[in-house]
Amino acid sequence: MLTLGQIENSEYNLLGAMSEDDFLQAIDLSGPNDRKKLFRKMQTQSKAVAAATGSRSRAEFEKRISMLPKEIQIGLANQSLQAVDTAYYVVKTISGSKVIKMFKDDDNKVVGSSNISSGKLEKGNYFLLYGIHLLGGTADKENSPGSVNFDIVPDYLRNGEFEFKANGTVLVPNTSCEVFQTSGKDTFKGLFILDNPKIIRDQQSIELNIEWANNAPTNTYLKAILRGTAVIKA
Repeated sequence: MLTLGQIENSEYNLLGAMSEDDFLQAIDLSGPNDRKKLFRKMQTQSKAVAAATGSRSRAEFEKRISMLPKEIQIGLANQSLQAVDTAYYVVKTISGSKVIKMFKDDDNKVVGSSNISSGKLEKGNYFLLYGIHLLGGTADKENSPGSVNFDIVPDYLRNGEFEFKANGTVLVPNTSCEVFQTSGKDTFKGLFILDNPKIIRDQQSIELNIEWANNAPTNTYLKAILRGTAVIKA
């Protein structure tokens, strides 16, 4: 059970991880000083929430702390774990193709190509997916993704569609790739922000499958970035 001291000393809002009975029991077992400190922290957090936009990854993560396993909640409370901004990415060639699976079982971590292995998160790593970032570009020569200047995906791909799966289910059903058209918007190029961010569990296959109508030109690459907040060791 979380104590008032752990809640007060944590940088996270852990109240969402407690039941009413747990909270009342923690109150009964705590002294006056701990109760006062918690009250002051709750006041400060309430002001911060009121001032926040509510659309940032960290704020969305804190709303969903109660959805995490108990051992993860306790790890955040005792500071053995921490929540950090994270961007998982993978680069794939689409030369001559009309379809691509961006995350695969045989993916390996290679700088410039991917920082996630086997298309899944490592054991104990939970991730709040805040947005999907898709960019495209052409390499100087074949098999040279490191030379690509990635930008907003081309028109032929924007007219296609994508599907995103994780946790053994569909999290984003077939959706127009037009959502990655961000010209004139105040955001990263090619970033699709989820209205309802999702927690992705560890060691669960991740799929981002994209399909379009015309064959992609030679030496064309796509870069998919999953942006959000991850739980890692402190």
